[in-house]
Amino acid sequence: MAAKKLRFRDVILSIICVVFTIEACAPAAAIGNSAVFWWLFLLVTFLMPYGFVVAELGTTYAEGAGVYEWVRDAMGRRWATREAWYYWVNYFTWLASITVLFPTTINGILGFEMPLWVEILIEMAFIWFVVWTSMQEVGDISWIMNSGAILNVVMAVGIGCLCIWYGSTHGFAEPLTPQSMMPDLTDGNALTYLSIIIYNYMGCEVIATFVDSMDNPEKDMPKAIIGGGLTIVAVYLFVSLGISTAVPHDQINLDSGIADAVAIMAGERSLPFMLVSVGFLLSLFANMISWSHGVSSVTNQAAKEGNLPRIYAKEDAKGRHAGSCVMNGICASALVLAKPLLESVGVGVFSIALSLDIVFTLAAYVPMFPAFLKLREIDPDRKRPFRVPGGRVVTRLFCWVPVVELVVSIVVACIPLNGSADELSKIPLLIGVVIVIVLGEVIRHVSYGRATTRAEILGIELPKARMGPDVDWRRPRRPRRPKSGEKDEGSCPWPASLCSEAITSSRPSARRPRPGTWASPGGALPTSVPTPSRASGPVRAWSTSVTPSSAPGFMTPMCTTSRPP
Repeated sequence: MAAKKLRFRDVILSIICVVFTIEACAPAAAIGNSAVFWWLFLLVTFLMPYGFVVAELGTTYAEGAGVYEWVRDAMGRRWATREAWYYWVNYFTWLASITVLFPTTINGILGFEMPLWVEILIEMAFIWFVVWTSMQEVGDISWIMNSGAILNVVMAVGIGCLCIWYGSTHGFAEPLTPQSMMPDLTDGNALTYLSIIIYNYMGCEVIATFVDSMDNPEKDMPKAIIGGGLTIVAVYLFVSLGISTAVPHDQINLDSGIADAVAIMAGERSLPFMLVSVGFLLSLFANMISWSHGVSSVTNQAAKEGNLPRIYAKEDAKGRHAGSCVMNGICASALVLAKPLLESVGVGVFSIALSLDIVFTLAAYVPMFPAFLKLREIDPDRKRPFRVPGGRVVTRLFCWVPVVELVVSIVVACIPLNGSADELSKIPLLIGVVIVIVLGEVIRHVSYGRATTRAEILGIELPKARMGPDVDWRRPRRPRRPKSGEKDEGSCPWPASLCSEAITSSRPSARRPRPGTWASPGGALPTSVPTPSRASGPVRAWSTSVTPSSAPGFMTPMCTTSRPP
């Protein structure tokens, strides 16, 4: 039986489920009323450019690997591998941070604290239930994402209304004035708000991994990203502003801020508190499911190309990404099981896992914007169902302004900027970030080396990027004239990688290269390369033929030479 297809309604609800997370409202509310400025400022400078770029890339390059595919084709294997690694680290650390909220929320519902071993059992059950569910087809579990999106929005609007009513009847925690909504740029923590808000805006690119499950991705994806993005901003603004009016921002618990706000207004273990707590747990589950498929698709494709360990490429009998999903569960479980040890040295699992999640989420998005510009440059004639509006200047602003914001957010999040106690507390996070980056580089080198060795033994070709610096895009030199007395064996005018290695060509381009330039590896190969005629010396005419390889989706360019009479 064919898998169910996602309709437009499903696509836009998936966007909301992926991007909007109810637990993110508490950190945003902790900013205070000035969060209004940051939400709107980053809507214009980050979310809109980010959404437009994702809409163009997702509808133009729709193989199902999402951001990994875009970075690979534009910037080559190395950066694509880093993209996949950071993307994966972001997910399993987020899964671990969300998991530890489950026992905390259940303790609040029950009114007493469970033993540690019971909490760990609950956390393990949650992780592996997420792993099992995320291995199902997207179309078959779309109802979970749809339900999660609706539940998140209903809860957020309900909490926002309750907070505003409470503030108007019991007094606002912070006066709602235009002055209170403007940021205090003299505050040393002002830049940290960038990372909080940007982090809450991320996730639109996940929908690009659902293209195979969509009815009409070319039309539905751009509309869903734009419409869903605006809906998310409106809800985020409403609920975070509502919480900040009811609860002083310095009293908001980042772990359980939503439940705390409702408990203050309605009382602990009241009906609204119980409903919000249960809905909170269900929404966390839906968020995890919606992200898992996108992350698994990225790591699975990277492993198939030899850039990550082979376990990430393991698939079950139905072709589902079993290896990637299981690795998510193993690493998240390891973090949770280390909770007693980490807490004994004063490090909370939630804080360290969420901090690593934020840093590597931000880092994973940095290469996407230059990749967009590079693909525009090296693949200009490809049909783009949706194009980022504006000319050359606008597109560059749409790319480089978000990159600057991302880099600044990463620096502020993990690097101590002064000798204060708050800044020095970032040192454990910085050490963790360095360890993860170095480990990623080691895994990249080892994985590709082992994959190359295995491919040589089996006599197969590793998949290659169709574009990017793995191929020399510079203007080629003219064929060298043989010296006097030298045997003219001829030499292939194509780059060596094209003459000797198989390249992927599943997306050919009808555009013929200009004389004196190489054809795109993903494009059609010219039948001849003209060389200038000279009055003296031998003149060579080069011809090429393309023969299909035994591997599907591959072609091997074969260069031959002939000497005219």
